Order: sequence, then structure tokens, then C-alpha cells
Amino acid sequence: MKLFHISIFLLLCTAKAINPETEALLRWKSTLIGANPLPSWSIANSTCSWSGITCDAAGHVTKLHLSGFGIHGTLHTFYSAAYQNLIKIKLNSNNLVGTIPANISLLLTLTILDLSSNNLVGAISYQLGKLPILVEVNLGNNQLTNPEYDKFSPMFSLKLLSLANNNLCGTFPQFILNYTIVRMQFLDLSGNDFSGLLPDSLPEMVPRLRYLDLSANGFSSVMPRSLSRLQKLEILLLNENNLTGGIPEELGLVPGLRVLSLSDNSLGGFIPASLGQLQLLEQLNIRNAGLVSTLPPELGNLTNLGHLDLAHNQLFGSLPPSLARIQGMSWFIVHDNYIDGTIPPEMFSNLTNLAVFDVAKNLLAGSIPSQIGNCKEIITLLLSNNNFTGSIPVEMGSLPNLQFLVMSKNHFTGVIPSHIGNATSLKFLAIRSNHLDGELPATMSALINLVALILSGNKFTGIIPNIDDRQLPSVKVVKDKNTNSFMGELPSAFCQLALLQLLDLSNNQLSGKLPGCFWYLKDLQSLDLSSNAFAGEIPTSSYCNSSLRSLHLSDNNFTGCFPGVLKNFRRLVILDLGNNNISGVIPPWIGQSNPLLRILGLRSNMFYGNIP
Repeated sequence: MKLFHISIFLLLCTAKAINPETEALLRWKSTLIGANPLPSWSIANSTCSWSGITCDAAGHVTKLHLSGFGIHGTLHTFYSAAYQNLIKIKLNSNNLVGTIPANISLLLTLTILDLSSNNLVGAISYQLGKLPILVEVNLGNNQLTNPEYDKFSPMFSLKLLSLANNNLCGTFPQFILNYTIVRMQFLDLSGNDFSGLLPDSLPEMVPRLRYLDLSANGFSSVMPRSLSRLQKLEILLLNENNLTGGIPEELGLVPGLRVLSLSDNSLGGFIPASLGQLQLLEQLNIRNAGLVSTLPPELGNLTNLGHLDLAHNQLFGSLPPSLARIQGMSWFIVHDNYIDGTIPPEMFSNLTNLAVFDVAKNLLAGSIPSQIGNCKEIITLLLSNNNFTGSIPVEMGSLPNLQFLVMSKNHFTGVIPSHIGNATSLKFLAIRSNHLDGELPATMSALINLVALILSGNKFTGIIPNIDDRQLPSVKVVKDKNTNSFMGELPSAFCQLALLQLLDLSNNQLSGKLPGCFWYLKDLQSLDLSSNAFAGEIPTSSYCNSSLRSLHLSDNNFTGCFPGVLKNFRRLVILDLGNNNISGVIPPWIGQSNPLLRILGLRSNMFYGNIP
């Protein structure tokens, strides 16, 4: 009996030692799913030493920071009257489910609440409006629905509010417009289904706003000119809406604007010259906005601009030489417009920080300025679908970082310069549908990072240069039926391209036997050797290639029986052996061994017997 009383006494002492905050946190932990989540949370450890816990000098819990801890559970048991000093809750990037409980609003000392990037559902609790000193609320990237806006109390202390990427709908949230929230600097409502008009009164309700993101919604009608009265605005994101009525000239009066994104709207109209007054602007994105405009020379005044994207509009006229004054420009994208004239040489002389230069699908003409050699930082150079003439500048070979060079569908003439072999970072080289001729330079074998080589629709002749002994990455070599006339045997060195995915050498004059080593390319998905002069039997192999999906060997002089190697290609979808001299019976296994086969071409051979 004495031992019993001692045990009870010890238990009572232990229970007394657990303070209410510790008890509340352990109670919430006990509801979480998974094997011992938050293992440091134990009465064996001091609460202030637990993962994600911060305490004040008196030992009271002040901050709960468990971002990305893999927590799976709900918040239903989280609230406790024990939390008298809790000022920050960061539970973002976990797997919290269920609703946001209304009683979380009883945490009256709370200043920061971040529950973003979870799987929370249900209506946003309007009781959050009762937290008197709340400064930041981030509920983005959940599946939350509309709160009862009319019950929201004014949140005068709020500086940051993000409700991005939820299931909110209706017009612009009225609780933001009902009260003047002078402290609010950050407002993100993007990625919802809001619709209707953008409010004119926003500058009066949130006059100190610095960040406004209303992108990826359904806001419609004209962009309010009143936005220019948000004089502290630095970032304005209105892309992916249904805005019309052009770009207000007044936007040029927002002195601190650094990012302006109006892409993917139906704005129409012209680019206001007043945008050239935005001396601090770093990014200007107005792609796919129905603009019908020239490029104003005043844009050259944006000397801090690093990213300009005006693709997919109806821009016309020439490229203003004044753009060369933007020496820090790294992205210049005017893809798919009607811009004509030539590329001003000073653009390549001065814009030495260019990483992306994309003028594809325009009406530009003339030759490529040799000053392109100054752009040592360039990674992507897209010039296709224009009217460029002249030869490929030898300076292309002096661009050490160039990875993507697309010059297709122009009027380039001459040969591919041997200097191209010096651009060893190249991954994608497309020069199809031009008037290039001559043999391919042997230096192309030095392009050890090449992923795609597209040369069709030119007048190349001669023998395909052999590839040296280096182990090259995946290369897609494409030559089509237009005018190339490669001849000779297919180099077996192609088999050294261990990651080869697509090889198209159709419509040439290649001859000899098909190298059997092609069947050992484990990543090969498409092989087209049709319309050549290959002869002999299709080689066999016991290797099981699980990747090949498309095989075109038609219009050659192959002989022998139906190739047994095809039994290995269980993912084959297209097989064309037509117009050869293959004989014998069609094997009965063709359907069983190739269960995904959809197109089978066996025409004009010498098969006999029954069709399986």
C-alpha cells in the first residue's frame, strides 16, 4: 500500500510538471497521422528544445515554425487557452487536411499565420477578422472556398494577405474594399475564379500597396486608370484575365514599378510611350495580349529592364535602335509578331548580357549582324520563320554558352561554317528549310552536348561525317525528303550515341547494310531509314529494346524473311516495311509480341500465306 501511494505521488508530480502549453502541443501531436511524427516532442525533452518551437525568456512558447515537416493531420484540436504568448504559426508546405477551425481566431496574440501549401478545405473562417494584431495571413495553395465576407471585421493591422490558388469565386472580395487598410502592402488573390470588374477604389482602400497579384482569374472589362494612384506599387501582376480596353497611359506614372505583367489578356491597343518613364522597371511581360502597335523608341529609356516579353501580339514596324541602350537586358522576346526591317547591329554590340534573344516568326530580313559574337552569355538564339538572308555568321562558333540555335525557315545560303564546332555547349541546332549547301563540316562531331540536329530542307551533299570515339549524349539527327542528298554507308559510329532517342535519315541515298548495333540503343524510340538504298537482311539481335515505338524501313532493298528482331519491341506502335524485297510468311506472333501495334505497313513485298 505504501508503494502504491508513492507511485501515485510520483505520477501527480509528473503531471504537475507538464505545463499547459506542453500538454496542448502533445494533445495536438497525438492526433497527427504517421509513425511518431515530431519525435523530439516528448516530455523527456524541454518544450523549448522541440523541433520548430521558439520560447521567450520566461519559457513560454512564442513561435511554432514547422514548414515542410511532412505533418499529416488536422487543426481541429490545435487551439488551447494555454497559448497566451503565441505570436507566429508557420505550418506551410505540409499535408494538413480538413477545415481551418473557427477557434483558431482565439489566439489573440497571433501576428503571423501561414497555412499555405496544404490540403485544407471548406470556407475561410471569418473569425480570423477578430484577431486584433494580425499582420500576415497566408492561406495560399489550398482548396479553400469563400468565407462569409459580410461577417469579416476590419483587419486594420494586416500587411500581407495571400489567398492565392484556392477555390474562391465571385467578385473582388468586398471585405478588402469595406475598410481602409492603410498598412496593407502585399495582396495576392491569384489563381482563383474571381470575376467581374477590378475596383476603382483600390488605391483608397489599400493606399500603401507594394505588391498586387490578381493573375489567373476571370477579371474582365477595362483596366482601371486609378491603379496609377497606387504610388508605392512595385509589382503589378494582372496576367491571365479577360481585361480589355488597352494599357492605360497612366501606368507610366507609378514611379517605383519594378515588375509589370499584363500577359494573356485581350487588351488590344498600343504600347504607351509613357511606359518609358518607369525608370526602375525590371520586367515587362505583355505577351499574348492582342496588342496592335509598334515598339515605342521610349522603351529604350528603361535602362534597368532585364526581361522584355512581347511575344504573340500583332506588333509591326522595326526594332528601334534605342533598345540597345538597355545594356542589362537578359531576355528579349518578341516571338510571333509582324516586326520587319533588320536587327540593329548595336543591339548585339551593347546587349552583352543577353541570355535569350527570340525574334522567331516575324518578318525580319537582312543578314545576322556579325556583332552577335559579342553576346558571350547567350543561351537561346531563336531566329526561325523570318526572311533572313546571307550566310551563317562564323561568330556563332564563338558563343561558349549557346545551347539552343534555331534558324529554320529563312533564306540562309552558303555552307555551315566549320567554326560551329567551337560552340560545344550546343544542345539543339535546327537549320532546316533554308538554301544551305555543301558538305557538313567534320567539326560538327565536336558538338558533344548535342541533343537535336535538324538539317532537312536544304541542299547538303556528300557523306555524313563520321562521329569520333567520344561518348556523345542523345542526338536526334533529322534529314528529310526535300533536297538533301547524303550518300554512302550509314556510319556505325551512330551506335555510340548511347542515349539516342530519334534518328531520321530518310529520303537520302544511303546504301549498304543496316548496322545491327542500332538494336542495342536502349533509349531509341523512333528510327526512320525509309527511302534510301539499304540492302541485305535486316539484322537480328537477342537484345530486348523496350523503348522503340516507331520503325520505318520502307522503300529500300531489304531482303530475307520477316525480321525476327521485331519480336523484341513490345512497345512498337508503328511498323512500316513496305516496298522492299522481303519474302516468306507473315509470322503468327506479330500481334502477340507487339500488343501496342496500330499501324502495320507490309505492302509491295513478296509475302505469302495467311494473314495472322
